[in-house]
Amino acid sequence: MTTPLATEEEEYELVRQYILFGILFQAVMVDWSRLQLVPLKLSYQAMIDGAFQELSRWAERQQQQMRRLLQQRGCTVVRARREGHVYMVHYQQRGYVREARYTIEMLQAECQQLIDWWMRNQQRGEKRA
Repeated sequence: MTTPLATEEEEYELVRQYILFGILFQAVMVDWSRLQLVPLKLSYQAMIDGAFQELSRWAERQQQQMRRLLQQRGCTVVRARREGHVYMVHYQQRGYVREARYTIEMLQAECQQLIDWWMRNQQRGEKRA
């Protein structure tokens, strides 16, 4: 049987992952648009576009999956925003609004880890093909 504390911790982790994948998706889209402005000596655009499209789709799918899991547990993110060096998240869990705080530096580091993981898995897939 799952204890209430374990359920709250699991939901907190799902909220963190939901926020993390949302930030990753947004960062990828911003970086991709910035790369469109940089003139290159050779044409890498198709390769860059393909990688950014796949990564953004993956991050978006993961965020949607986290949202569905949260909804199944009766948990919804009410508000999420950056306040200085902290990312503030308010989410509703079983009728109570809770607050979670994440440091921007930690979220950036975790996003980088997700990108590294995604790239390693992409390379493994290419080697199998």
